Amino acid sequence: MNPLSAEDVERSRKNHAIILSRLASVGQSTVANGIGVHESTISKMKDGDLERFAKIAAVLGLKVVPVEMKCYPADKMDAILILARSNLNEISCVEQLSFE
Repeated sequence: MNPLSAEDVERSRKNHAIILSRLASVGQSTVANGIGVHESTISKMKDGDLERFAKIAAVLGLKVVPVEMKCYPADKMDAILILARSNLNEISCVEQLSFE
């Protein structure tokens, strides 16, 4: 059995931290009711199952993010930032943004 790569270990740690953080803010009872189990089931899952799930997600190349977050490919974001910086550097006052 091959151990996780350093990158997978880091992604797994972040996944697990996000899951635990959101679980704490939402509450075990709410999560348990949402999936139709007893609150004690969620409590037991915190003691290993969630960490295992976080590792599985990392090995699959997935990361856990809050639903309100949007994910974009890094190369596309780099291109957008380059274009934005080059155009913003040419603007020295608000009047230059007007197209009248």
